[in-house]
Amino acid sequence: MRRLITAILMLLFLTGMVYAEDITISTSVDRNEVEFGDTIELTVQIKKPMESSSSSFPNSFNSSGFSFSFNSSSFSSMGLNDIDFDIESVPGFDIAGRRQSSQSRMVNGVGESVKSIILSLVPQKVGTLVIPAFSMKDKDGKEHSSKPITINVKKVADEPEEEQSSAASEEENKEDNSNVTQNTEAKKENTLFNVYFILGIVLVVVIIAIIAFFYFFDYLSKQHKKASEQSVEDAVIVKADPKVSKEETKELIKEEKVERVEFATIAASLKVQYKEVSPEFYHKYFELFKKACCYRSKAFSKDMTYDELLNKCSELAGTNNITQATSRLAHDIELVMYAGSMPNRQLVAIETDIKEVLNSL
Repeated sequence: MRRLITAILMLLFLTGMVYAEDITISTSVDRNEVEFGDTIELTVQIKKPMESSSSSFPNSFNSSGFSFSFNSSSFSSMGLNDIDFDIESVPGFDIAGRRQSSQSRMVNGVGESVKSIILSLVPQKVGTLVIPAFSMKDKDGKEHSSKPITINVKKVADEPEEEQSSAASEEENKEDNSNVTQNTEAKKENTLFNVYFILGIVLVVVIIAIIAFFYFFDYLSKQHKKASEQSVEDAVIVKADPKVSKEETKELIKEEKVERVEFATIAASLKVQYKEVSPEFYHKYFELFKKACCYRSKAFSKDMTYDELLNKCSELAGTNNITQATSRLAHDIELVMYAGSMPNRQLVAIETDIKEVLNSL
């Protein structure tokens, strides 16, 4: 019985030693040759059997050039899940990224825990670079090491001369096309500017021509009106003596020495001057009637009001027809001279009454 117990204890002791020896650390890369500027992946992996005791797991780590941190509060047969380790730097490389993983698996019926850290490394120079070996000691003082890894970093491949020449030719063509495009756009801009400039000049000339036309038309209208007024003034002049000049006749008119005014002739000139009857037409028409009365009889004066003038006409004629005619004319003259409006009667009826009154003088 004692021999059996002794054999079992020896078996358990030997099994623990085997598992302790099974603790491993390894490093690997996805490729050993890269171009400068490319990235490689470095994987650092620690394995240990799940049944190994905590006293056999490593607690001391060394690395030539590595900066490495490790933290574990307790190790048990559960594996590496409580282990937190990291690599802070790798000589000759920049660390562009990092990630960690852990897993438990069965290998040949024996449980195994695996803890890994994967680094993305960018080489700092061209040439042969070495990722140094990573080593550690367990609590029993046994050292575990990985193998160093050599990385060959090459220069970026130069482009063939033909490709460089082609690229240069394409660049020149692009520059030429760009210059042609710029020149074309500049010509278009100049053409548009010239077109707008010419259109502006034409527009200014047209505006000046229109303004000049209106000024000239206004000038002709004024001249025509002046000539018409002069013709009316000349028609008013009825000379007592045909041998007297026009100027002398005008003086006689001013001195009220002219015997008659041809009302019909002057009224006809007014109708020619004014194509349509208006308050202005009637204003001159009644002024002509007053002048005709003054020129026909010395009983009238140019200082008389129209009411006084018409009363005098009725008094001199002494007939009911003339009295009625002057009454109608008084109403027409009041609307035109004082109210500034048109008379209620037609011009033909007004002209008939005026002629009847003038003929009675």
